[in-house]
Amino acid sequence: MRETRLWSLHILVIPVIAILLGMHFAVQHYAPVFYGMSVEKARDFATMIERGKSTAQFVVYILLLAAGLYHGLYGTRGIIRELPLSPVMVKVVDWGILSVGVLMFALGTYVTWWTFVHPGV
Repeated sequence: MRETRLWSLHILVIPVIAILLGMHFAVQHYAPVFYGMSVEKARDFATMIERGKSTAQFVVYILLLAAGLYHGLYGTRGIIRELPLSPVMVKVVDWGILSVGVLMFALGTYVTWWTFVHPGV
């Protein structure tokens, strides 16, 4: 039952990733269409810091980070666990993937938080 819930969540985050990544692409790559600014201006550090102060951007990036990490690392875990592993190695893989995920989420959250609270350029 646990694996069914984990697999279902793995599949359910796909549309979440698609929507959030679409929002990210709209802001980053289609800035001339949506914001009337050049792509170079949209990618400028000062603009990125200013955009990072938006609560909506903060939430979008954290959700995208969590969904992307879960989807990618759960898929990687599944691929590795298809190998003929001993029960001990299965636990090592599970804990290793979880540890990498927590560390990557912490780092991504820190960077996003830093951008959110940074006083400006």
